[in-house]
Amino acid sequence: MDRYTAFASVYDVMQYDVDYERWHQLILSKIDTYAHGARNLMELACGTGTLGILLSKSGLIVEGLDLSEEMLTLAQKKAYEAGVKMRFYHQDMVTFNTRKKYDVICCMCDGLNYVIELEELEAVFDNVQKHLNPNGLFIFDFSSHYKLSEVIGNHTFAETFDDEAYIWENAYEEEESILEFTLTLFKKEGSSYVRYEEEHVQRAYQIDEIESLISERFDVLEIVDGDDFSKLSKTSQRVGFIVKMKE
Repeated sequence: MDRYTAFASVYDVMQYDVDYERWHQLILSKIDTYAHGARNLMELACGTGTLGILLSKSGLIVEGLDLSEEMLTLAQKKAYEAGVKMRFYHQDMVTFNTRKKYDVICCMCDGLNYVIELEELEAVFDNVQKHLNPNGLFIFDFSSHYKLSEVIGNHTFAETFDDEAYIWENAYEEEESILEFTLTLFKKEGSSYVRYEEEHVQRAYQIDEIESLISERFDVLEIVDGDDFSKLSKTSQRVGFIVKMKE
């Protein structure tokens, strides 16, 4: 199955430990510091829209973009139920074009790890540059090499919920820095459970690889622990970048 086809329906349940409210407040703080007065924001790989909806409620004009139609369907439903107006685009962040410019663009929760080729990641950064206003802010994270190779790599995880369960099997290839994983999902439908299986691939990037790709386009303001924007350490599971368009 395509990535996130079945996963979309249980994504929010499985993300129960992600502190979106904290990210929301931290992003607002960085916007206030480095892009005070920003009005509009684009979230790449927006998923089911949880973060974008919080940012929208804070007064920003927020749009979201994702490759998964199923994720966007849920995001639209959640935005409607939350009473916020958001526009969503079904596009790939490697090639996206909304014909608009934004004060802030963000990409959180390891969306960039799904971009496997360096050339494609460079294309993402090119597109971000084209879609940012002068002095525009770009906030993004990626799962660290430590997380994909040691915390997740070659391990299996499983968890059950009220109406869903999953088995998450991982295999990490050190030479290519590639994590391949299989998600087996069990979702209650009626009186029985239906089994779905999805294959995912992520790449573990080193910090200097990212820096080399963005150095000609952006000024790096901060490199932080992507989970709480604290000081980065060797065991940080996410690496966060706050960068700004070069003048």
